Amino acid sequence: MKAIPLDKTNVKLLGRALVRDDILRLTLSGTGCEFTFTGCKLALTVGVDNDCFNDGRRCNMPRIAILCDGRIIVKKLIEQRSERFDIVSSETPVTKTIRIVKLSECAFSHAEVYPAESDDGAVIAPTAEKPLKIEFIGDSITCGYGVDDSNLQSEFSCEAENAMKSYAYIAADLLGADYSLFSYSGYGIISGYSGDGVRNTRELLPPYYESCGFSYSSVNGTKLQDIPWDFSAFVPDIIVLNLGTNDNSFCAFHNESYREFEDSYLAFLKVVRRCNPNAHIICSLGIMLTEPLPYIENAVKRLGDSNVSVFRYTMQNGLLGFGSNWHPSEDTQHRAGEELAEYIKSIL
Repeated sequence: MKAIPLDKTNVKLLGRALVRDDILRLTLSGTGCEFTFTGCKLALTVGVDNDCFNDGRRCNMPRIAILCDGRIIVKKLIEQRSERFDIVSSETPVTKTIRIVKLSECAFSHAEVYPAESDDGAVIAPTAEKPLKIEFIGDSITCGYGVDDSNLQSEFSCEAENAMKSYAYIAADLLGADYSLFSYSGYGIISGYSGDGVRNTRELLPPYYESCGFSYSSVNGTKLQDIPWDFSAFVPDIIVLNLGTNDNSFCAFHNESYREFEDSYLAFLKVVRRCNPNAHIICSLGIMLTEPLPYIENAVKRLGDSNVSVFRYTMQNGLLGFGSNWHPSEDTQHRAGEELAEYIKSIL
């Protein structure tokens, strides 16, 4: 058996995945890799970053999925320092498409994919880039939080998250697109989620957009937010911005703050445009609530960019069920993904 480090020379990286010291670091929701394997034996070992492992709280452990030819063969929390999975075992060489996806979000933990183990004659090669690339910027809805849990009163847990069931992943799949998710549960533009109307400045997304993300964990001692993101590594044709749901938990108590939200939304739009000069930006909202939508529309008008548009999802009403903490159910997420895919088709 030989060890093959997974990096951009032999795999297609998904999202803002990082490679450091021959270890593939899965950070944000949906980060991972995809490759074609030809050989007889393939084993993958996935671990937990030291910060999270030393923390020891099961609810914070990363959740991952491994797919072989489109079929999920591993889906679980990584609860040990490292866990090894036999993916391919054949007497004669076979060719398989392998995809590794981090289902949980970035703030609490990273997953570490160590060099793949394969038979000596095996070959690993990146799958082809897709002609369409989409970046999604959002909150828990984009993360797919709560979609694998129907308990309306659950405490937060990474085990309830499944980025592959989020509207973002579904829309990208329907469009045959490569994707990147930059999303955090509870985060907003001027305030993160507030249960009592007090402004939450701890969970704001814009300050981290130009970095590799935000996490309480570190990468070899370096905080993720201190690593600049190379915007040439993934150049999106479409950017879907889905923020404002958490801001509303603050603004609803302070109506004058909606104007502040509008101003700050516009400022963030300008940052997204500067970093992605050629992308069509879709400012979307509506899966859980719609109150900030008029202010988002105003921000788009003030920007005066013909390559920016506004899209409204069908709001959930309970007929398709709920995920944990009143978040969208799997069926609601799927409907939103279909709606968004149709809208993007109309733009293309």
